[in-house]
Amino acid sequence: MKKYIAAAALIVLLLSGTAMAASPDAAAFSGEQDIAGKWVDTMLVKRDSSAALKLMAGDAQKEIDKAKLNTLSGDIASRLGQLKERRFVSWTRFDQADQMIYLMTFEKEPAVRCALLFDKKGQLQNFALTPLKEKAEKPAAKKK
Repeated sequence: MKKYIAAAALIVLLLSGTAMAASPDAAAFSGEQDIAGKWVDTMLVKRDSSAALKLMAGDAQKEIDKAKLNTLSGDIASRLGQLKERRFVSWTRFDQADQMIYLMTFEKEPAVRCALLFDKKGQLQNFALTPLKEKAEKPAAKKK
């Protein structure tokens, strides 16, 4: 009977330790996902680049020119069209930054990869939208 009690205590101890270790990462993930959702809605749905810039970190706001971001917003609208759907793909935790990846569908592009980069404070630093093109099929090799 003592073996069962010791085993149960060990399992509870291991589970509580795992939950405690995961909580900082879970909080970071949740905060960054909230910012990512607001940024995507503001920049890609509402097309309000100045409000989207305000969602970014202070040093990122200083580095990004508002006029260039307005131009970029117009380019996104003309090349990709309206955002139709987005799906969360991954969240990667690095030593100095975190990366969140979404796959998106636009009117003019069926698959676009959106990467959002966050600093260790959970503030949005940068973003990238990359249309994914299908690879052309290679012609069949000729038999001799």
